[in-house]
Amino acid sequence: MRWLRTLTATGWLALACLALSLILLAWCAVTAPGRERAKQDRAVEAANAQARAADATARDHAADERLTDLKTNTQLEKDLTNAVSPLPDARPSPRRVALGCARLRRQGTGDADLPPECRSGG
Repeated sequence: MRWLRTLTATGWLALACLALSLILLAWCAVTAPGRERAKQDRAVEAANAQARAADATARDHAADERLTDLKTNTQLEKDLTNAVSPLPDARPSPRRVALGCARLRRQGTGDADLPPECRSGG
């Protein structure tokens, strides 16, 4: 401890600078992990925000496509209905009835379950 008495003003200044440097280095070492975590958290938050924006864009695009499909399907249904509406309601030809009966029999429909047109035709 005698050496402290022998220090001059310049020595005390050098000792103070050394102490301040050690405190500053210790503070940097202690707070570095927290700063790194904060940096990583900001990066994760930015990535999440970007993903949310992309997801919202994709949802909007899908909703637009669904709406377009709905409009298209509705128009197709109207067109088909309008195309069939002028046709007269008529009985099917005997040939068409026979074909339908043959299909029903091939599917395994029993005679009791067949429509009357098929039973009478044999």
